[in-house]
Amino acid sequence: MHAVSLQVPPQMTEKLLTVDNLSVRYPSRRFFAAKSEPAIEDISFSLQAGHILGIVGESGSGKTTLIRALLRLIPPATGKVTFNTENWLALKGKALARARRRIGVVSQNPFLSLSPRMNIAQILTEPLHAGGQTRPDKVVLESALNAVGLPVGFLPRKAASLSGGQAQRVAIARALMLKPDLLILDEATSALDVSVQAQILNLLMEIRYRTNVSMVFVSHDLAVVQHLSDDLMVMRRGKIIEHGPTEQIISNPSQPYTRALLNTKKTSGNLGGTTGIAGDPH
Repeated sequence: MHAVSLQVPPQMTEKLLTVDNLSVRYPSRRFFAAKSEPAIEDISFSLQAGHILGIVGESGSGKTTLIRALLRLIPPATGKVTFNTENWLALKGKALARARRRIGVVSQNPFLSLSPRMNIAQILTEPLHAGGQTRPDKVVLESALNAVGLPVGFLPRKAASLSGGQAQRVAIARALMLKPDLLILDEATSALDVSVQAQILNLLMEIRYRTNVSMVFVSHDLAVVQHLSDDLMVMRRGKIIEHGPTEQIISNPSQPYTRALLNTKKTSGNLGGTTGIAGDPH
C-alpha cells in the first residue's frame, strides 16, 4: 500500500508561525532538588503559510511537550511564539479565543477525542457553536463529510460504530470546520494499520492541495512524515538536532541519529510510491 504524491499548490512566502527560543521545564517532584532539566530547550523554527512541517523523534524526544506548549496547554519557561503576526503567548480573553479558532487539532486516538454521546452531525457542529456561529444547515455538514471522503449517511451515526480510519476522518473534518490557518496533527496515523495510514496521508495531501492550510505533523515514524512534509525537524532529548527541507535531510542527513531513523525506516518498510489507495475509506 502506498501514499500518493500530489502536485502541491503554489506556496506563499509569508510566515504563519514563528517560534523563537522556546523552552519548557517541568517542576521537580523532589524537595531541594537541583533545577530541573528542560523538557524542550531553545526550540526555534518557522512555518510558511501553505507549508507542512514534519516533526519526528522517538518517545521522550520532546515532540508532545512542544505541541502542548504551542497550544498553550503548558506554560513555557522562555521563548516567543508569533502566530498570524500576533504574539501568541501574550494573547488573552477574546483575542485568544479568536486566535484559537484559527488552529485545528487532530490527536492520535479519535475515539478519545470524539464524544461517544454525540452523533457525527453533532460532533461537526460542536466547534461552530464554540466559535459563536449559528447552527449550520445540513448542506454544510454533508460538505464537511464529503471533503474527508465519507458518505453523508454517516451524519446520524455514533463514533463507536466507525472504524479507526473512518473516525480519524471525522476528527479531521471537525478540525477543519472553522477553516483554520493551521492544522496540528499529533501522531494522527500511528494508531492505524499501514494501509489506512496511507489513505489518511493521501487525504491530508488532498486537503492541503484544496485549501492551502498549513500543517504541523508530529510522528515517531519517519516514513510517514517523509511523504507529507515540505520541511523536516528531527528532535532528540528536547532539542532540534536537524532541520531543513525534507528531501535534503532524507537524501543527505547530517546527524547519526537521523541516519539511524532512516535505517529503521528502510528495514521496517515504508509507505513510498506513487500509487493511491483504491476502494472505500477505512
